[in-house]
Amino acid sequence: MLQLDHAQLVGKGSSRYCYVHPEDETKCVKVVYTDRDTIASEELAYYRKFMKRDVSWEMVARTYGEVDTSRGEGMVFELPRDFDGSISRTLEHYLLHGGVSLEKLALALLWLKKFLIRERIVVRELKADNVVFQRPAGGSGLMVLIDGVGNNEFLPLANFSRLFLRRTIRRKWTKFVNTLTEYYPQCRRAEELQRLLLR
Repeated sequence: MLQLDHAQLVGKGSSRYCYVHPEDETKCVKVVYTDRDTIASEELAYYRKFMKRDVSWEMVARTYGEVDTSRGEGMVFELPRDFDGSISRTLEHYLLHGGVSLEKLALALLWLKKFLIRERIVVRELKADNVVFQRPAGGSGLMVLIDGVGNNEFLPLANFSRLFLRRTIRRKWTKFVNTLTEYYPQCRRAEELQRLLLR
């Protein structure tokens, strides 16, 4: 059993806590704290499909499966880190606090959109707090999807058709861009990022 009692808490999502893996700082452990325990099993099923398809893990955090922890059943994931070893921060962080140019963020987001379509990866919802901007030692940086993988459509046609998959990804992308200023109404950087993405 993996002990998480003294593990560093990375963040808290809508249903899970995320801790730095106490035995491997390149990984994290997500543990459900709500009754919505079906999310983890559904997510794992999608990741297994990705592994069978041999998808690129360049812009999505790889999973290493389930693990028993002192706080309940957990899932182990890759923990994106920047060139200096610090944990990569979410897009939400950079919208609210700056530190990276909006042009870099927009370019990285457009690459992420192309990546999702190319690798056929559907998300339940694309949000500024479920992607991180990973800063490399050189280059422009990458957006990495760290949460939200799966298809929550009532009729999950994207699971069976590439045409519907592309349409679903594009629709969710459009919703993400159009709601940036709704989620961050007093944030001028969100407004400017939205403008850059709609050009």
